[in-house]
Amino acid sequence: MLTAPSLAAAGYNDFFASLQTVQMTVQTQVERFQALMLEIKRVSAARQDDESLRRAGEIALKLHRVHTLLFGGALMAQPQDATTGAGTAAADGDAIDLDGAMAEFSSLLSRTRLASTEAELLLAQASEELAALRGEA
Repeated sequence: MLTAPSLAAAGYNDFFASLQTVQMTVQTQVERFQALMLEIKRVSAARQDDESLRRAGEIALKLHRVHTLLFGGALMAQPQDATTGAGTAAADGDAIDLDGAMAEFSSLLSRTRLASTEAELLLAQASEELAALRGEA
């Protein structure tokens, strides 16, 4: 079994620092998503005209896309064969495929970053549209 010092010696600390950065970004996005969901519910309840409800529906759709991105929708769209993934448990006596595990980790991290970037764009659009809708109240 590899220990933390051997991972550091292998040069993998950057992956873990990247993971922590992405995790903090996603956590912030989740909090923004939750705040925007509460606000769109308030605005929708206060504004019942057809145009306002249509616009609120468009904002809610953007937020649904954000939810899908933040909570794994992009990853679920690309399933992996569990028998070939690096996360598969090694048989007794087999060496850990650290390079394979790090390649999978890197791939997942890259996809998470892409999903986070897309979520950030959608959150910004939803925030702007919601501010405009609130301003018309």
